[in-house]
Amino acid sequence: MAVWNRTRCTYLGTTLLTLNEHFMNTLRHISDRGIPADCALYISPCQGIYTVGMRSAVDIAFLDNDMRIIKIFRSFPPNCFVEPVKGAISAVELPAERLSETGTAIGDVLVIEPG
Repeated sequence: MAVWNRTRCTYLGTTLLTLNEHFMNTLRHISDRGIPADCALYISPCQGIYTVGMRSAVDIAFLDNDMRIIKIFRSFPPNCFVEPVKGAISAVELPAERLSETGTAIGDVLVIEPG
């Protein structure tokens, strides 16, 4: 599975990580090593995020019910909290600078592509 920015016609991550039944293993890996360069972490439901325990900054895009980006945090530092984002139902965490590298902006529509 992958995360595609339909508005900009670019991939944000070609490998999708999710917080499913193995979420502790996923979180441990991300905390220790950061989000791998080709990956995106999709969190649903989600209105707020914390980066406590992480060792590197991340980019965060909060999405509404239509998968439209409504709030962006670029290079959000470790050991911080994002207050709940009004209207958000999910979020995508990415390696730092990925949103800038892809030109991703508020209003863009993302698609979770099947694998």
